[in-house]
Amino acid sequence: MNYLIFPDLVGQRACARSSWVRQRREQARWPTLLIVALAIFVAGCSKKTDPAAGPTALVKVRFQTDWFPQPEHGGYYQALAKGYYAAEGLEVEILPGGPNAQVMSTVAIGRAELGMTNGDDVIVAVARGVPVKMVGAEMQRDPQGILFHTDHPLRNLKDLEGKTLMAGAGSTWLEVARKKLGVKFNLLPLVGDLARFMNDKTFVQQCFVTNEPFFARERGASVGALLIASDSYEPYRVMFTSRKFLAEHPDVVAKFVRASVKGWVDYLAGDPAPANKLLSALRNDLSPEFMAYSIKAMNDYQLVVGDPAQGEFAGQLTTARLQKQIVLLQEVGVLDKPVAVGDVATFEFIPQP
Repeated sequence: MNYLIFPDLVGQRACARSSWVRQRREQARWPTLLIVALAIFVAGCSKKTDPAAGPTALVKVRFQTDWFPQPEHGGYYQALAKGYYAAEGLEVEILPGGPNAQVMSTVAIGRAELGMTNGDDVIVAVARGVPVKMVGAEMQRDPQGILFHTDHPLRNLKDLEGKTLMAGAGSTWLEVARKKLGVKFNLLPLVGDLARFMNDKTFVQQCFVTNEPFFARERGASVGALLIASDSYEPYRVMFTSRKFLAEHPDVVAKFVRASVKGWVDYLAGDPAPANKLLSALRNDLSPEFMAYSIKAMNDYQLVVGDPAQGEFAGQLTTARLQKQIVLLQEVGVLDKPVAVGDVATFEFIPQP
């Protein structure tokens, strides 16, 4: 089982970022322990203690993200800032990612207890023998999308027919569009900037709906974004852990998922200021306008809480959707071997609404 050198699929996320966004994000460097220190300070200021009670040691948990601190991680920072993790007896350290983040391997070999990634990545990894498992949904839908000019709008993936698209080579959704939907398009490798997009109104480009549209509009473009997730292809973004940690510490996993989901609901439906304060302390390039845009996009696209009309809620994973995803990945040929839903996910830690 050669999972120690597993090529982390989450690296594709970094390829989908524009270089000018990447440069802004790489300007900030921070000690990761500052995250914990700030969160403990904020939580400690608002939490009353019983002088008669003895000190209770918090269980330390490392959580690996896929990118630098940003509003798309806001629920976790809200759980830190509001003391939700501490209330569960956890001391959570959020490990920031970046262009070279190896989230899957970091969790698989125990350098972090939990991590976040696209649900497809976990399914593909398990099929390759990586001992990891989903434990809850961070988002009901992945925020990856296609950026377009409103003069030439996209309504669905079939509208890519005959177009030139800049996207991350090897992305699963490209195989779905080609092999499942029969769409033919010209593919250019993502070079990491918006220059060509800004100069050609017929051009379309892979993006994150929570991110690039804001900066394109800031440059004066009238743009829209088509969410890649659809009835044909709807991957979760998930929280996951290693099989070893799951077997040895199911109580810790349950507490982490419960507090994280609570943080996400509070961040998007309540006052996001506590998490945004932490994010701003860690990043000097996150404007209030950008953070407000990202939060609005997550709500508008129902990324985290899903569609209540379909019975979706924050944190939810369903057997039916995961089975559908596994079958789709098998059909487009990205799985090394067949896997079952029980191989890739557990449902016992998902909080009910």
